[in-house]
Amino acid sequence: MIPAAAAALQLPPTATRRRTCFFLAPPPSTTLLRYRNLNPSKRLLVVSSSQSNFSKAVQTAWRVGKDAVDAGSSLVPGSVPRPVARIGVTFVAVSVALFLLKSVISTALFVLAMMGLIYFGFLVMNPKEGSRVNEGDTNPSEDPAEEARRIMEKYK
Repeated sequence: MIPAAAAALQLPPTATRRRTCFFLAPPPSTTLLRYRNLNPSKRLLVVSSSQSNFSKAVQTAWRVGKDAVDAGSSLVPGSVPRPVARIGVTFVAVSVALFLLKSVISTALFVLAMMGLIYFGFLVMNPKEGSRVNEGDTNPSEDPAEEARRIMEKYK
């Protein structure tokens, strides 16, 4: 803000100072914090991300899956060796996950197929409304302004 505008608005003189180092940094989620010396008397905190969100999501999913397998294998009786219990629990978990994925995908495809069938039925029942093609009595290369004038003359 310039001093004349500050005087006109009756702002205190500190409001007219400009900040010399101001910028937005990404939120600190798994970040590296460093101090950058812009001015010896002032230090500016710079936040930079150390890994992408995708790799963080994959690591979190792997950790949750590993914890779930460990929790599931602890439910298996102690007479079963731990490696066999982990393999069995992993097999059951993967089978359930694939079943759920198959169910979601088949439901989405069914909904899309029904939407297409309903739209096709709409086009068959209402051929004039579904098609936006010119009726044939006008030239498709006609100027839109000329077509608007023709329509206005028609309804005078």
